[in-house]
Amino acid sequence: MKITNAQLRPALASALLAMTALAACNTANTAKSGFNGAPYKQIITNGWLKYKANIVGVHEGTVNGDIKRIAVDVYSDQSTPQRFTYKFEWFDASGIPVANPSTTSTSVTIKPKETITLTSVAPAPTATDWRLTFLDEQR
Repeated sequence: MKITNAQLRPALASALLAMTALAACNTANTAKSGFNGAPYKQIITNGWLKYKANIVGVHEGTVNGDIKRIAVDVYSDQSTPQRFTYKFEWFDASGIPVANPSTTSTSVTIKPKETITLTSVAPAPTATDWRLTFLDEQR
């Protein structure tokens, strides 16, 4: 599937807005190079994503020099709005969950041919790995 410049503009605007908002926090960004829609080990789905949207970008960075930040761009190739729930979780270098009082599931609706960016900031410098779980919402 090819994505046109017109389709990328909303995603780029959202990413720029998010990066601008975090600029005051001394941020650094790195994009996962070579991402081509291949399965990503940290992204878990129950099948919803395979048929209703595509991961088009994964960006990792830091805030305040030592706290990880993640942004995942999701593009809907559907002709109707799609509703789903997602949750980010954070883990230390040993794979043990890092307590995060704000770890909750979030429900969103993605419009047809829209790209949205899902973001999360690690709860502590010890959180070095992340997982993003998608769940389908029944209408």
